[in-house]
Amino acid sequence: MQQINSIEEFHQFITSHPLVIVHVMRENCSVCHAVLPQIEMMLKDYPDVPLGVINQTHLEEIAGELSIFTVPVDLIYLEGKEMHRQGRFIDMQAFEHQLNQMADYVFKDE
Repeated sequence: MQQINSIEEFHQFITSHPLVIVHVMRENCSVCHAVLPQIEMMLKDYPDVPLGVINQTHLEEIAGELSIFTVPVDLIYLEGKEMHRQGRFIDMQAFEHQLNQMADYVFKDE
């Protein structure tokens, strides 16, 4: 898991890897803190997919950059482009289904 603390770090993170997950949260959000371990557990099956965590409490401008109106928000980026987004109530099965499809595409030759 990588903590992302600036817009520049965010752009560097999503373009440095072919497939990434970004979790946007706030400090006093109990749902955010409950979802994060579920995402981390899911990613144990995807060792080549890094997780970036943005604490919006410390990086308010990420809301405008990503058009975020509520937290948590979990995003999947493929080759630097947002491909899937879920906010507030995260359907882990649907999220993993999307991740699995993209991982099959990215890592098909491995």
